[in-house]
Order: sequence, then structure tokens, then C-alpha cells
Amino acid sequence: MPLAKVLTNNVTDRVQPAPSGFWLYQSAGWSLFALLQLLMLGSDEPLSLHTLFPAMLLLVLALSVSLVLRRLYQRWRQQQHSQGATLGLLVGAALLCALVVDWLHYWLLWPLAQLPLLWQGQVFVWFDAQPMGSKLPLLLLLYLVWSMLYLTLSRQQDVRHGEQQRQQLELHMTEARLSSLLAQLSPHFMFNCINNIRALILEDSHSARQMLTHFADLLRYQIQAQSDALVPLREELLVLDDYLALLRIQFEQRLQWQADVAPDCQARPVPRLALQLLVENAVKHGIGRRQAGGCIELKVERLESKQWLLQVSNPGLLTAHIAPQGLQAPDPGNTGTGLVNLRQRLALLYGNEASLQLVQDGDWVRARLILPWQAGSTAAGAAVQTSTQE
Repeated sequence: MPLAKVLTNNVTDRVQPAPSGFWLYQSAGWSLFALLQLLMLGSDEPLSLHTLFPAMLLLVLALSVSLVLRRLYQRWRQQQHSQGATLGLLVGAALLCALVVDWLHYWLLWPLAQLPLLWQGQVFVWFDAQPMGSKLPLLLLLYLVWSMLYLTLSRQQDVRHGEQQRQQLELHMTEARLSSLLAQLSPHFMFNCINNIRALILEDSHSARQMLTHFADLLRYQIQAQSDALVPLREELLVLDDYLALLRIQFEQRLQWQADVAPDCQARPVPRLALQLLVENAVKHGIGRRQAGGCIELKVERLESKQWLLQVSNPGLLTAHIAPQGLQAPDPGNTGTGLVNLRQRLALLYGNEASLQLVQDGDWVRARLILPWQAGSTAAGAAVQTSTQE
């Protein structure tokens, strides 16, 4: 799965704002209001048609006007306003809604209050006409509370949505930086391979064809670098075999290789081309400078501190351009550029959970790449690790 899509999906799953919940809160709130009305009516007299109908009419009117009020607030939130203006709108809108509902309630009930009802030989009136404004205090309080709750919940949703957009923007920027760093590896690697092939064409055409075959496999792997920033270790090892085959054609018996890889590390995700870069560094600054050549050793094991180690060792000495931390600006064409690149990718993928160091151990230079066993404390690391598992 492409890295950009995985990063976006990962954050969307984690910070997607919850559904508005408006209708849930609306239903719960007005149901509570209806229940309170029933309790109040039942405490005065037994419930009947002429007591229930005004209460239900008030409920329907109040609920309907709240939907109009919601629409007003939605339009208001589309632009920036001061707190004073928002407070003024809240009070004014609540008062206006209360007046409208009270007026409608009165005039809808008034005609019915004038109609006589004959029941068991006696004449009743449907309803007692209530004075206009009698419901105003209750409705005003009701709409003030409704408005404050609505604006508060809407504000929280806006904050969640803004946080989602911010994190998505950060992840898109991270993905772009990773792609840029991976793209920087291709020209450097292709330059070395083409030079080796050019030197062999006139000397050994059969070896040149073999090198072209390995080079094609490696180039295919390079092209895929735009899709996955992390790959399982087993894939890196297969590509490393192609790379070593290319090197052996050039160095022949001067290059020896020894690998000790723990079985439980085979499936762990590693930054793409990390091993190839460390081996290239070992060859260029170790084996390539020794007339007798030497052996490059790879050791992969799990550490006790919830980490695992990838160590590439070669005989030789650290040069002035390749400092232990691999951070100094190297000469043009020096592999130290790749080390700086790799450290930047580690920072983007793992934050502070990964490290890359070059250490001098007697006559050996050891490149120690330490990665978290369970990657994913950073958003980018979690997303690209998910990509390697799909």
C-alpha cells in the first residue's frame, strides 16, 4: 500500500471526529423536557387529553424552533466572531425563539379554548386559555441552556476536526520528506553500478551480463522505494545478495561475507536500503582501501531492552569524513552522505527510538543500527509498519 495512503488512513482512524451526535443529544434533551412536563402535570391533576395536548403542542413547537436555531448557529460559525458578539447572539436568539414559541402556543390553543365539549350531559371547554407570555420564562431558560450546550459541543467538534487536519498535513509533509530522501539514494547507487558495468564490458562480457541482471533486480527494488519506506528484513537480505554479487565481480576474493541473522528478526521491518547502504559504506571505506581486502560481517539479533540490532562490521579505521555519529558533511560522492540521509529517515520513522552509530572496535569499524522491536510510537512509524504487514 502506498505510504501516503497508509499515513492518511492511520491518522484518520485515530483522530477522525466522532459523528455530530446532534440528533442523539436532541432526542435525549427534548425527551427529558417532555418527561418533566408529564411529571409536573401529573402532580396537579390526573393526566387527560385537555392537560396533555397543550404540553405536547409546546414540545413540538419548541423542538421545531430549535432546528431553526441550529441553522442560525451553523451560519454564524462559518465566520469568525468575537466572544461578545457570540454572547449577544446567544441571548438574543434564545429570547426571540422563546417569544415565537410562546406566541404560537397561545394562538394555536386559543380557538380550541373557545369550543365547548359535551361529555356525559355536561359542557366542558377543551382548554383553559393561558395568558400570553406565561411560558416565556421557562422557554427562555430552555433555549439559553440549549444554545450553550450546542455551541460548546460544536466548538469541541471544530477543535477535533482542526486537530485532524493538522496531523494529516504533518503526515503528508513527512511522507514527502521520506520520498525525497529515498529518491536521493537512487542516483548515488546507480552511478556506482554503471561505472562497474562500464569497466567490465571490455574485460569480461559474461560478468558484465551477470552484473546487468543483478543491477536490473536492484533497480526494480529501487523503483519500489516510492511505495514502502519500511520493508521486512528478509527482503533486504535478498536484495543484499544481489548487491554482494555485484561487488564480488569487482573485488573477487578480496571481499568476504559472513552473516549471522537471528530467525526471529527476519520479519521485522527495516528502512528500505539501509543494509545496502551500510554494506556499501563498509566496502568503500574498509575493504576498498585494503589491498588484501577483508571480511564484512553482518550480525542481527534482538536486544533485551525491547530493541534489535543490525550491525555491519569491516576491518579498517574511521575516516575524517565519517565521524562516529555520521553527521558531519562529507566530501562530494562520499558515502557519508548516505549515513546522514539514513539518520534523517530514522528520525522521521522512529523519532528518538532508533539510532545509528559508527564505532571503532580495535581494528574493526562497526556500524550499529538499533531499532525498536515494536515500532510505532510516532505516527509515521506506526503507519509504515502497518504497510509492511499488509
